[in-house]
Amino acid sequence: MKSFKNYLTESKKIYEFKVKIAGECPKDCGQQIKAALAEFHVSGVSAPRRTPIQERHGEFPEHKNIQMTIFDVTLDYPANSMQVRERIASGLGMGQANVKVKTLGEEAEHVINHQHDQPTGEAIIGTDYEPDDNSNMYGEKYNMGFLKELSKDKHAGTEVKGVNDKLFQGAK
Repeated sequence: MKSFKNYLTESKKIYEFKVKIAGECPKDCGQQIKAALAEFHVSGVSAPRRTPIQERHGEFPEHKNIQMTIFDVTLDYPANSMQVRERIASGLGMGQANVKVKTLGEEAEHVINHQHDQPTGEAIIGTDYEPDDNSNMYGEKYNMGFLKELSKDKHAGTEVKGVNDKLFQGAK
């Protein structure tokens, strides 16, 4: 049998965030982030990854001609994206418009929601549908298959003799 200590160490949950900072980030930015999030027990801050300077970033469309710095932050104490964003922005002395924080789930959702943002060049309006008669949803063939499914023997259950038989014998 496992001890409580084993269960506790096995159930340790970590909270992972992706932090994106617009513009210049100080050299010791990772240490400043770690200090700003100290109340959440930071277990790790990755090395900064910098994107090239772009005219517009998808994360920061309001900024022009900036570089973006990305950190992966892992916390031991539960926090949400807004709390982490506020602490980092105040710790770095930046406005909150320059900092974006997402959990890994929010990041995956963002990717799914924006995977078709680039235009394909195909016209959707005015295009005919692919021909399909939907015969698998109605008609004689569908009705016969439905009736066959209904006529199959259903499992009625099995009778089990047990402890409560004496109670039910008096009721008969």
